[in-house]
Amino acid sequence: MIERITKNEERLDKLIELNNELSLSLDKYNSLKKEIAYLEKYYGSSNWLKDKEYYENNNTNVKAGVLSEDGVWNALEDLDYLIKEMDKIVLNYNKKKQ
Repeated sequence: MIERITKNEERLDKLIELNNELSLSLDKYNSLKKEIAYLEKYYGSSNWLKDKEYYENNNTNVKAGVLSEDGVWNALEDLDYLIKEMDKIVLNYNKKKQ
């Protein structure tokens, strides 16, 4: 009996920790939604192309991963994947609750 209580207490602790982490991540996502939208708009735009050409033709010492086609694309695809996975979690959770 003690072992069962202890094991389930551990499960509860893990769930509480997960809930806290997810809550923080959702807060971060919500605070960055506008920034993500700006990045999506910038990526591949005429300004992005001008900035990329300037960066490639000038000796600048600035971090410019945003001018990497793969870097921005991969980050946006990763976000899309995570959102789809969260959608699946919600669907499964709602089915379980019915």
